Amino acid sequence: MTDVNTPPRLADVVKARFGELVRGARTEAGLSLRGLAARTGVDFSRLARIEAGTRPAPGLPEVRRLADTLGLDMTDLLVAAGTAREVVEHLLWEERLRAGEEIPDLRGYRPEGSPFRAKNAFRVRILARDGALCRVRLGKERVTVLSFAPGGELEIEIPPEAVLVARAGEGDLETTAENALPVRVKKVRRMGQVTNLVLSGRGFELNTLHGAPRARELDLAEGDLAVALFQSTAVRTRPMKEER
Repeated sequence: MTDVNTPPRLADVVKARFGELVRGARTEAGLSLRGLAARTGVDFSRLARIEAGTRPAPGLPEVRRLADTLGLDMTDLLVAAGTAREVVEHLLWEERLRAGEEIPDLRGYRPEGSPFRAKNAFRVRILARDGALCRVRLGKERVTVLSFAPGGELEIEIPPEAVLVARAGEGDLETTAENALPVRVKKVRRMGQVTNLVLSGRGFELNTLHGAPRARELDLAEGDLAVALFQSTAVRTRPMKEER
């Protein structure tokens, strides 16, 4: 007899979480199991067992097709499948590079040495501190970051892949992020499976990167009003370098 106090195995929890995510999105899309199988190439009986939580998630190509077909975020699916988020980012970037192999701007991009990331580097003044929690001025906005560095100024870097974007007025999203900055879309650059949105705020510009499903969902065009959202923990900070 199974002890009711015995916690479920992690593998079983992971399988159930992934299956629930797929089943919920499939139902919302109005697709049958056979319809989803036909669109993704994943066997019908295998899909049924995945949704029931008795079969683990399929491989990366199949997960990609499930994400595209169901309008799900690839990262959410892979994390639900039990993959560490940092591993997910690496896998997705490899996929993006292959998808954009013929596009020079995308082919030359690496998260750790990104020209987009370099454009998201700012020199800011600290307005207030509460331990490591700092309020700084970015253009005409106030932004929350984390830093133990002494002094009154910081260099900050906001990774473009860490910035969420919502249409202006989506209040529920705005309340979930520490930093929610009103912006206007200045440029939309589609690069294979990735879309680069250049956002213009009050006294600053911010580059963001989004996968194809999210970009299609946002459907933003140049001139549209939006909100850029990111957490304080996503912002990279370092002490201001002394000028010689």
